[in-house]
Parts: sequence; structure tokens; C-alpha cells
Amino acid sequence: MKNSMNTAHKLKIQELLGKEIISCIVKGEGAVNVAYEVKTKDGGTYVVKQEREDKQFEPQNNLVTEARVAKQLNGLPLSVLTSRVVFISENPSMYGYEYIQGDLLRNVWGALSEEEKIDVCKSLGTFHADIAKKFTKEMSRACGIEISESTGLHPEIVSDYNRLIVDTTVPNNLIGLVKQARRMFDDTAKESVFHFIHNDAHHENILIKDKKISGIIDFGESMYGEVAKEFSRYIRDFPNHFQYIVSTYEQASGNKLSHERLVSNALVSGFVDIVEEYQKGGEYRLRAEKSVEVYKTLLGM
Repeated sequence: MKNSMNTAHKLKIQELLGKEIISCIVKGEGAVNVAYEVKTKDGGTYVVKQEREDKQFEPQNNLVTEARVAKQLNGLPLSVLTSRVVFISENPSMYGYEYIQGDLLRNVWGALSEEEKIDVCKSLGTFHADIAKKFTKEMSRACGIEISESTGLHPEIVSDYNRLIVDTTVPNNLIGLVKQARRMFDDTAKESVFHFIHNDAHHENILIKDKKISGIIDFGESMYGEVAKEFSRYIRDFPNHFQYIVSTYEQASGNKLSHERLVSNALVSGFVDIVEEYQKGGEYRLRAEKSVEVYKTLLGM
């Protein structure tokens, strides 16, 4: 994996920005893309996402599609700031947007007061209601993202589920719980709600400044699909607070969601992660066991 952008790409960015670059450093490395922080001579700061030549898998959306979505979103009157795209390049595959100041929610969550946590969650609920109402199905189609009205689980999740429920190293109580959750999810199919979703909303894509949300980034997994997918990571990461996100979303969007469907989806979707932590042993196993108890409580089991 290269830690620096090659000269040709730097010159291409400089041309697209129309500004002289004074520094370009790696900000983050993912399995598919590399993010660079670019500073220009006039004092500007930008993030450039570039596709890796050795990417490990094909993402939901390529970078050009992701950039189109971000650009469309930034033109809407949303309650939370999203990436302001300043250029899009198909060859090489990359795009740039203005840097948004803030720390990852993951890093600051523990330092927030209870009132501040609730306020952040309510802001997230409003944001998801905003994009549901304002980013239409027609916009989704025009940007080239997936349009799915399936009420089923993602094929990869189904594959993991089928493999793990027959794995003799997985605790029987966990298998039983996840089977119940799968039935609950299937039984609530009629309560599905569809619209544009971020589809990768979690504490590493939410930026916080002065204890408020300063921006939401990374729409590489965005799609038009079922909203249950949207809240899955919130339930896993913030089991004691996700209800503030959901209730605010419901109030702002006018959509009524099934608590059972949301939580059962989160459990089945996160099944493989729980098993992996359990099998690592030690503190990881304790964390997995705690997650199981939390899900049992949320599902009333």
C-alpha cells in the first residue's frame, strides 16, 4: 500500500482545484480507497479520496457515484453539513471535497454528557429524516446508486447466518437467540420503510465539533433501500441511546418503524462480528457476551 500520492495525481489534483498544493498527507487508508488531506497555498484544506489500485473488494458505489451523491446532497437544505465536492475525476478515480473540521464521534462519545449524547442522537434522527424526504428515488436513480425494494437480508448476511448456525464452536444460546431474531425480522417484512439511506452511518463517519455534529461523510455505501439497514450500527454502537435517533426520525419523517424489525436486523447483521469476538476469547469474549445480553433485553427475550 502506497502512503503517498504519485506526482502525476498531485498535478492532476492541482489542475482540478486550480490552486497550488503545498502538502498532501495520508489521512486514512481503507480496503478500497485512500483519503488524503491536501493543503493549498491560499490556506484551503481539502480531502481527496482516491481508489486503491489493489482494492480488496468492489464497494457498493464507485468513487464517481459516491461523489455525485455527495454533490447532490450538499445542494439540499439539510440540517447537518455533508461533503462539499469541489472536483470529480474518472481517470484516475478520485474526488475532492472541502475539509470539515471535527473529531470522530467514536473518539469523543465517552467525553460527552448524557444531555449532549441525547442531543447528538436527536440531530442524527433529524438528518436521516431529512435525506429520506429530500433525496428522492429519482435523484437516487440519476446518481446511479442501487434501487432496492427487497425486504430480505443482504445475501452476504444470509450466507454468514447459514454458516454460523451450524458451527459447533458457536454457543447454543447465541444460535437460538439469532434464530429467533431472524424469524422476528422475517415476520415484520410488511412494516418495511423504503427511501434513500446513507447505509454506512456509524461513529467513524460522524464528525463532532464543540459537542455538536459538524458533518457526516462517506456515502460510498448509500442506496435507495430499507431504513432498517440505516439504524443497524447505531443499535450496535449505542444500545442505550439509539432510541433517541429513531424517535426523532419518526417524528421528523412521519414514518413509523418497527422496534422489533430494527433490533432483529441489527443482531442478525452483526452475528458474524459477535462470533468473531467470542472466538478471540479474553476481553473480546466478555464484550460479545455483553452484546448478547443487551440484544436479549432489547428484544424482550
